[in-house]
Amino acid sequence: MTVPGLVATSTPATAADDASQAMSCTSYSLPVRLSDSGEATETMWGELCRPADRHPTTVQFLVHGGFYNHAYWDFPVSKGYYSYVRHAVAAGYATFNVDPIGSGKSSHPQSSVVTGDAGTVALHDAITALRKGTVGGQAFKKVLWVGHALGSFYAWREIPRYGDVDGAILTSALNSHNPDHAAIVSANTYPAVQDPKFADSGYDNGYLTTKPGTRGSMFYYPATTDPAVVAKDEETKDVQPVAVTQPAAPPYRIKVPVLVVAGTQDWLECQGVTAYDCDDPSSVLAHESQFYLPEAKLKVAMVPQTGHDLALATTAPATSALMLQWAKGIAAP
Repeated sequence: MTVPGLVATSTPATAADDASQAMSCTSYSLPVRLSDSGEATETMWGELCRPADRHPTTVQFLVHGGFYNHAYWDFPVSKGYYSYVRHAVAAGYATFNVDPIGSGKSSHPQSSVVTGDAGTVALHDAITALRKGTVGGQAFKKVLWVGHALGSFYAWREIPRYGDVDGAILTSALNSHNPDHAAIVSANTYPAVQDPKFADSGYDNGYLTTKPGTRGSMFYYPATTDPAVVAKDEETKDVQPVAVTQPAAPPYRIKVPVLVVAGTQDWLECQGVTAYDCDDPSSVLAHESQFYLPEAKLKVAMVPQTGHDLALATTAPATSALMLQWAKGIAAP
């Protein structure tokens, strides 16, 4: 397949578990901007997957969190058990799983220019491509944003600014933090070029990654953790530009429906937090509602005994099911 302005490669895939569904997947390299008035000088990588036998009219736009890449949403362990992509496709949706600028297979400009605003513009360009039919030769009628952590923080900026999606599922993105989070992140990260995996990457010192052996304690809860997942997570880890870490200031003027999903044992947003009780979804909803407009019709779901990485916990299929149930009420496939 050749699309002007894009580089595309196509790979058939088949899942062989509860998320079993023949999938057709094609990867794209989209030209994107870093400012509304700028030129499309950067490249955003994304993979479009959909059922092999039909073309859904709704696409879920998947945006991973910091120190991750697209593998977060389609994790290569246990034949799709930990793959939200496969569960969403099995439910009839198309997914477009992207690497924001400065991560994964997308371009890595000087880290200082990869700010929250710059990344937001680039993500908007990708959504525009989905709407126009530039990706996959089909203009999607509806787009649902699905974010994890930093991928949800981006939604707080992008959705009010452009109004180009029909709903949002924001995971691991509550509005209070463990008082020790800054110290924990500082202790567990360093410039990526100091890490053996990225030593020859050419990244400047503003690109950070996690130190070896730290991801298990930061992103998982022991009771719902598969050691094989943590090992693969260390192997597939990625970088984060330091300039992108500042989230948008609330309130978030989002005018489409929003589902917020978090793990009750999230080290960042539940452990040590006193603004709400993560074991009580109504407490979390009461707190989070002050940050959203009434039009968001905010819903909150808390996943028991689960850490920061909802998609990589053993509870992942149940989390995917509740996300997809909500999605179908907002925009059917």
